[in-house]
Formats: sequence, C-alpha cells, structure tokens
Amino acid sequence: MCELKKNAPPEHKQQQVEKDLHIQRRQGHLIPLKTALEIRARDTLVQFYVTIVPIKLANTTLNLVRQALLSDGGLDIQHLRRFVKFADLPPEVRTTILTTRDNPTDISDEVLAGERVLLIGSTNAITQDALTQLLSPILETPAIIPLQVPLLAPISQEQANRWSVKFWPTVYKKSNVFGPHPSIVSRAAETIEKEAGQWLALAEKVADEAYTSGRGEKIGIVIVERRNGVARPLAVAGDARWVDWPRNSAGNATAHAAMRGIAMVAEQVKAAEESSSSAAQLSLPKGASIFRDEAISGLEKEHFMPSEGEGYLCHDLELYCTHEPCVMCSMAIVHSRFGRLAFKHRMPRTGGLCADEELGHGLWWRKELNWTVLAWQWVPDPKSEMEGQNSDIDMNA
Repeated sequence: MCELKKNAPPEHKQQQVEKDLHIQRRQGHLIPLKTALEIRARDTLVQFYVTIVPIKLANTTLNLVRQALLSDGGLDIQHLRRFVKFADLPPEVRTTILTTRDNPTDISDEVLAGERVLLIGSTNAITQDALTQLLSPILETPAIIPLQVPLLAPISQEQANRWSVKFWPTVYKKSNVFGPHPSIVSRAAETIEKEAGQWLALAEKVADEAYTSGRGEKIGIVIVERRNGVARPLAVAGDARWVDWPRNSAGNATAHAAMRGIAMVAEQVKAAEESSSSAAQLSLPKGASIFRDEAISGLEKEHFMPSEGEGYLCHDLELYCTHEPCVMCSMAIVHSRFGRLAFKHRMPRTGGLCADEELGHGLWWRKELNWTVLAWQWVPDPKSEMEGQNSDIDMNA
C-alpha cells in the first residue's frame, strides 16, 4: 500500500486507503450484541402489592408507604409508574383489580377517573396483613392486590412498551445497567458502519485464500487502526489450523485467524521493542513453535503494517471477522483490549461472544473480566454479494 499524504484531509486519506484495497465496499448494517446480563435479566418478574387510592389521598398514602418500606424495600423501581390511571393499566391487570370491588361492572368511568392505582412494594418486604393494618386508618378497607411487575429497568423503548401492555406501565430512561450505554453504542456504530462491509469483504477474501490453499478453514479477520479520522488495516489473517497439523483432529487452535491477527500485531510491538533495546533476545529453533504469527499469504503480507499507536497491544483497535470467534479467541480478543469488533456469521454452538446462543458466554461485555469490547453482528443488505452460506456451526472459529 502506498504512503498516505500527511497534509491531505481525513476524507481524502480514507478514499486513498479504500482505493488501495481494490475491494468494493459492501452494504449492510450493524446489530449490537446483547450482554449476558441483558439476556438473563430479560422479563424477570417480582410480585408487588397494589391498592386503589382516591386522588386526594394519593400523596398521604404514598408517604405512609415510604415510611414503612424504606428505600422501597431495597428495590430500585424508578422504571415503574408509581400511580397509574385505570385507563392506562394493561387490560388483564385492570380486570384483576376491578374484580376485588363490589359490583365492578357498575362502577362508572367518572368514579374511576377520580382514583389511582398505587404500586406499593414487594410482597417480600411486608405482609398483606401488616399492609392492611398500615393503610386502614386512611383507606378504611383497602383492597391489597398482588401483581407481577418487571423487576429490572428496560433496556429499550420497545421492551418498555411491551411490559407496559403486558405487566405494568414502564418507563425507558435511555440507559442500560446491564451493558454499555446506548449512546456510546450508537456513536461507535455510526463511526464504523459505513466501512464495516469493506473490511469484512477483505476478511472474506483472505478467508477464501486460506481455504483454497489448504492452510485452513474459510475464516478470516482484519485488524483496523483508526487515527485522526482515517481507518487503515494493520493486519489481515486467514485461518491456518492445518499448516503442519494432522487432518484427523480439530486443527491447531493457536492458528485460528483471530489468534494469528493478534500475534501479528504482537510481533510488531516485539520488533519495535527489540529495535530499541540492546539486550540479547531469546528465540526458539526454527519449526519449534506451533504459532503461525507470521504473514504467510500474499494478501497477508500486503496488508501487514506497523501501528502508529502506543501502549497495550491492541488497545482501541478494531477487529472484523467473517465468523464469531470461538471461546478461546474471544478471551484473547478481550485480553488484547480491542476497542470494537464486528463479525458476519454467528457460531451458535462454539462462539464466545453471543450471550443469546447455546453457550451464552457473552464475553465481549463481562464486568468480572478486566476489559470490555463494543461488539456487533454485521448483516448484509438483501442485495449484497456477501450473503453466502454460513460455515459448519460446530466448527471453532
């Protein structure tokens, strides 16, 4: 690849990078991955008491409840409406509450308009008898009704709408306690979405090269560095699991495409450190290593470039994969501290990133690990040339 002109504007530099790739940009869109917590917490319900309160006694009743149930019994219910009009209740919930009253079918809309349904607190925080005793001085004979409500805050407006129709009026506050903030995800997606199809096309090209040569399976990756508004490939790697490895096995796991790409970047770091150090370096005899961290094919050598960054290995770099990486590669990606990752094909039985598949690890965003990565699945548009069939879903990519 030719050198970028230093004084050229970022958009011109990016056009030059794309021209040098000789690959047509493909059209598609990014779908954010769900975290393991998002999947496990989905539609988790808890039983709460509710009661009917005249509007004029609403604040007095709520203050009494809050004195008895400090901090709402230890639960955060800011996502749930505290007072709800009968007209805003889900139909089944409205019917359940009204059946506790005498002659429910005879209650006029005017009477209902002067009342509210109060969400009191968890059935684990107070007994129904204690609650009745607490509210009787104000409401005379209060109707205490247990209902199922969402325990955790919704992670999207769609989920809030669904819960509001099914369980209890719910508010989406444009936050996500189970993963990256939606605004961070959307801004990052806007940055990479336009070019993602191009990098994945390059990944598929090196994947085809690896498969045709017999070195590996049809899997490829591209590592991209984005600096000053310009994205360029640092390393391109195809799978090489069959190089000097018996075919009656699962292949050399250390030669998966993602592992090779990370190793190539590591070699750049190592070479830079060695060039600035006069200390003697240890090396293994030729052929003694199982790692395939050198650029093998012409395509890999063409796009093998030194990083302009400093610091930890792959910090803030972008990784584009034809397939969802396996568990081993996913952990290597996290520990290498990539910033963003996009893949085309899900691997439901072997992938380490998706939390909503068979393994359910969701390794891209686990707070118990020392790093988190923003991750998406890239889906080609219907007319894209990259729609091809997925590989063996039992294969480790």
